[in-house]
Amino acid sequence: MGCGRSNDFDRYNGEAGATMAAKLHFSPRPNRAAEINWQQWGPDSFAHAQAEHKPVLLAISAVWCHWCHVMDETSYSDPAVIDLINDRYVPIRVDNDQRPDINARYNMGGWPTTVILTPEGEILRGGTYIPPEAMLPFLQQVCDLYAEPANRLEFARRIAEVRAKRTHTPTAPAGQLDAGAPAAIVAAASEAFDDEFGGFGTEPKFPQADVLQFLLDFYSRHPDGRVQTMVQMSLRAMAGGGMYDHVEGGFFRYSTTRDFGVPHFEKMLEDLGGLLLACARASALFGDAALGRVAVDTKRYLDATLWSADRRGYGGSQDADETYYQLDKDGRMNSTAPYVDGTIYTSWNAEAAHALICAGPLLSAQGEDAGAWIGRGVEILEMLWSSMLVDGLMTRYSDGTAHVRGLLGDQAWSAWAALAAFQATGEIRWLERALSLVRASDPLYDQSAGAYLDRLPDAAEPGRVSEPVAPMPENALMARVLIALSAFTGEEALAERARTVLERFTATYARMGVFGASYAGAVLDALEPPFDIKLVGEHGSAAMNALRDRLLAVAAPPLRLNAIDPRDRARASALDAGETDAPRAIVCRGAVCFASAKEAEEVLAAVRRADSPAS
Repeated sequence: MGCGRSNDFDRYNGEAGATMAAKLHFSPRPNRAAEINWQQWGPDSFAHAQAEHKPVLLAISAVWCHWCHVMDETSYSDPAVIDLINDRYVPIRVDNDQRPDINARYNMGGWPTTVILTPEGEILRGGTYIPPEAMLPFLQQVCDLYAEPANRLEFARRIAEVRAKRTHTPTAPAGQLDAGAPAAIVAAASEAFDDEFGGFGTEPKFPQADVLQFLLDFYSRHPDGRVQTMVQMSLRAMAGGGMYDHVEGGFFRYSTTRDFGVPHFEKMLEDLGGLLLACARASALFGDAALGRVAVDTKRYLDATLWSADRRGYGGSQDADETYYQLDKDGRMNSTAPYVDGTIYTSWNAEAAHALICAGPLLSAQGEDAGAWIGRGVEILEMLWSSMLVDGLMTRYSDGTAHVRGLLGDQAWSAWAALAAFQATGEIRWLERALSLVRASDPLYDQSAGAYLDRLPDAAEPGRVSEPVAPMPENALMARVLIALSAFTGEEALAERARTVLERFTATYARMGVFGASYAGAVLDALEPPFDIKLVGEHGSAAMNALRDRLLAVAAPPLRLNAIDPRDRARASALDAGETDAPRAIVCRGAVCFASAKEAEEVLAAVRRADSPAS
């Protein structure tokens, strides 16, 4: 039958295609992209491609993606392109935010991604944005090539060779944990730093929130003028220039220019949580009140625009609209605001919750109500545990129903945020929830690789999605979770696994330059851990709350607060907390506890003495 139209095409695509198109998000401007009979990613679509000897057109887009919208309005609205795709391809459209596992394996360097696959899920040809004048010949050439039986046999032979060579376990030579990793990544950041305009690299310039967070982690242990300059100058440049919305608040996704002057106007929850927390931490560490106000203003945007009271979480993004964002306050009041994607994404909401819980106390010196910030973060976490947890594991997203269970990033960020909630509230349920989530994530851990896979193994997934991938950033975050859980529970096996995970990437982090920042932050936690403060006292007492609240507001050195109610005798005994008639803090570093105090200032004095170069 070749690459032609099958007799049962309309039967296969009719109702299913219409239903699928109704679920997809296309450009908000006029377009005909929905006339393409888009199918859902899954084995049925690939089986149909196999039966019909057709290639698969995989389009990876995103709700917020400007050039995806342009492609909808142009290339995917060309009648000849629509007809060709519907006749001679099995078209599959995937939302990057909903399926990051697919994106990780097939993205061709940006969004949109346009990639032609064999029915086995191997790449024939691909690119990113393809303009309308190039789209038709691009599709025609590939389809004509694939229509020849001899070519299909040759493709099959090559695919078999490639798959035989491709490892099915993401192994890498493990080494000893490199104590020099944090300093090496600081050096890489310094080399990439733009001393004239701030930020890292040249245009297009992204905010690099993970790099800023690592530099703040490093500075909190090793105060350094160059590190302060990199963080403070970058945040001020972004907040003071076109990268920031000075009317409604919130950072845009990236700058098209080196000086942060001309942004790409999407706003992403994925970025906003990390940038909000970076501003709050920098404000507290450097005494920079202006950055504190930016953190507050960013929260104002999140609550006013992305918050869904019904779903008790933040939507994923707000579309780019250059005309709208160039209006002043009065002009915007009379205009329609850009579309907000109300989808609840687990990892992004967990990161936002973590940011709010940690940032509120740091901003209390500027008059912010830390309890309100913590309360909003906890509210989000309650939503995640009540709406997104399915059979022990977090799902990826919810549009009213939870979808895509078991992605590593969702588990790691949810557990990390739950540990922040435990420290901020002293409520043991958050520690228990984090521990339970980590235990439920064991099927993601690959013993032979010594690392976590990015998704639950599933041989039924088409193409490369069935093949394991062990991403470094998510593994680094999971290692931090394991290290903290070990400190909070006394379970040494958790710290041992964290070390195994980090050693798995010893040979690879250095090649990544500043993109190894998240890994270097985890190494800091492993080799230069925060001071562990065991807060022993009756949960909820005024004295216990006052002691905890004061310590939460400390920006440096890093503290890890472990609330222990002496009435929980098993836990108090396991952690050598003993009994007390009044709240007290036991100050520890690693396995050594060296001070006990009833007042926060005494605790901080003991920490400063231990942290001084002479100690």
